[in-house]
Amino acid sequence: MLIKSLIIIFLIILVAVLLILTYIKRKRITKAATIVRNASETIVNNAMIQVAKQLKMDGMEFDGAKGKSVADVWGQSVVGFNYHANLKHSMDINLIESKINKILAEYCRKHQLEDEDGPQLKVSDIWLNQNHLELDVVYLINRQTKDYLNDLSKL
Repeated sequence: MLIKSLIIIFLIILVAVLLILTYIKRKRITKAATIVRNASETIVNNAMIQVAKQLKMDGMEFDGAKGKSVADVWGQSVVGFNYHANLKHSMDINLIESKINKILAEYCRKHQLEDEDGPQLKVSDIWLNQNHLELDVVYLINRQTKDYLNDLSKL
């Protein structure tokens, strides 16, 4: 009877230790993801400041240069940010996307943000609601973000 009790106590302690270790590991991963996301947000926001400056002449007014992370929707490891702009007149969405990607590619070249696949900043999603533009810009620094962009291109 004493041995059974000791075994049960041992198993309870073992489960508690495993739960604590899992919690600590998860916290570290979340903290690391937050650090990466914050550093990435600064990089993408700086690039979007350039986009906003260049597209202002085309009648596009961005609602500030700070993007909102899309990680809450697409997963902690996806490094992407949502931006908003108001259009003074109607524009072709494909032309807008092309212009933004061109500016982002130029920014990437100037700031060494390229890898073997090309520029690391790209528009992943863009849509219009009347004269209000919304777009998501991804920073392709990890496999999860590249997979996310690849999955979106299949839709």
